[in-house]
Amino acid sequence: MGFREHVNPAYQGLRHIPGRGPYPLQESFFARGFGTGTRHRGAAVVVQITTNLSYTAPTIAT
Repeated sequence: MGFREHVNPAYQGLRHIPGRGPYPLQESFFARGFGTGTRHRGAAVVVQITTNLSYTAPTIAT
């Protein structure tokens, strides 16, 4: 997994966006922009969650 952020440092991390008017805390909000991705999409993990005590090999449909 990869974690991506904007190349401009002003858009990285948690940013406080002030509200309008003389009271900047009113109508203000926080924003964070990021993305995730994988390089090797074929490298996957298979997990079996069951109450059966014996392991059953998964089948991959192609």
